[in-house]
Amino acid sequence: MSGDVEGIVRRCLRGDERAYRELVERYQPQVYSLALRMVRRAEDAEDLTQETFVRMFRALDRYDPTRAFGAWLMTIASRLCIDHIRRGKFRPIPLTRREPGTDEEYSIDVPDLGLRPDEVVEHQEEERRGQELIDSLPPHYRIVVLLRHQQQLSYEEIAEVLTLPLGTVKARVHRARALLKERIARMS
Repeated sequence: MSGDVEGIVRRCLRGDERAYRELVERYQPQVYSLALRMVRRAEDAEDLTQETFVRMFRALDRYDPTRAFGAWLMTIASRLCIDHIRRGKFRPIPLTRREPGTDEEYSIDVPDLGLRPDEVVEHQEEERRGQELIDSLPPHYRIVVLLRHQQQLSYEEIAEVLTLPLGTVKARVHRARALLKERIARMS
């Protein structure tokens, strides 16, 4: 663990609230990003991010400083996300929303990417298809794909985060890629 984070953790264990806030501010973007990619709903991702930090705080006295703190925290987050999905609380995000109390629908605004409208639509469609493919994977495959490609963790870091043998991580990434290739081939 880097000396900076080690010091913050020690301050947390002594009851320093500011140190706890520092840990949250430092790791919240990563935890939220992982949760959002896993559950695909901002509200659920926010809840899971908050629960991750609550659990982190409760378990901080059991944290092993020989482990990377970020990996330990991502372990907590990834397990919460997988449990959330298994409980069936996963709900896809609609692209259009209905105004409460009316029949009016509005669509979610898409930021200007500097592309022509047809390119934007094509890009969105590819993103949607790609995310649907990843979402269709079982949670234990989805998490390794997201950690590997979205969080850009090494196989060793993923093994540490998920507390799995390195060979299992490599096999899951390989199998997830094979499943994605099969599903892409069926779409063609």
